[in-house]
Amino acid sequence: MHIVCPACSKRLQIADDKLPNDRQVRLTCPACQQRFAFDPQTQGAIADAAAAPAATASPPTANAPRPVQAPVSAAVHIDITDVGSAPRALVCVDEAAHREAYQDMLPSLGYHTIHTPSQQAQALAYLTQVPYECFILDATFDSSSLEANPVLACLHELPMDRRRYTFVTLCMPDTVTADAMTAYSHSVGLVLNRNDVLSCRRALEQRLSEHKRLYKVYRELRQQLGKDF
Repeated sequence: MHIVCPACSKRLQIADDKLPNDRQVRLTCPACQQRFAFDPQTQGAIADAAAAPAATASPPTANAPRPVQAPVSAAVHIDITDVGSAPRALVCVDEAAHREAYQDMLPSLGYHTIHTPSQQAQALAYLTQVPYECFILDATFDSSSLEANPVLACLHELPMDRRRYTFVTLCMPDTVTADAMTAYSHSVGLVLNRNDVLSCRRALEQRLSEHKRLYKVYRELRQQLGKDF
């Protein structure tokens, strides 16, 4: 399906099976970062009234910070019975083989509940309503990009006390798996080359263990103060 961004008129190509046919969804244009609603029943895209038109926006400078998109208010509601027991992991990847690999791997690393949404709107609904201890996100999940990824932006907007309880893995092409500087530049715990996903257990297990040791005392103090999540 081709969807035209109402702000910059860029044509977005999205697979039909990635969009629901019974409700409105919100998308982000990878070209101008404009958020807009799309109604599959009317085939219409509507820009946010509060957002500034892309044509009048100032062009970014070389030293300008990366634009951060506020969490999207997703039109997806999840039943509390779907939340599952902690610790929980949210896996946002498109390839079926990669989803299956994480579903096989994460329980052996101690995660009791693994959610694998297939759309940005569903992922944001889970992310804003359920406390997760592990996030695994592909940079191009559901036709997004590293520069315009609403799920990653939402992760960055989580309160810092919540972030200390979470471990984020970012999958990208053309990167070196477990490169510390790349992970630091994207504010995540681990970066994975997409070609290494099926063999990433050791790297993921090592970084998860380091993350838990780093914040062990912090978590124990919060438990003593009755502030644990």
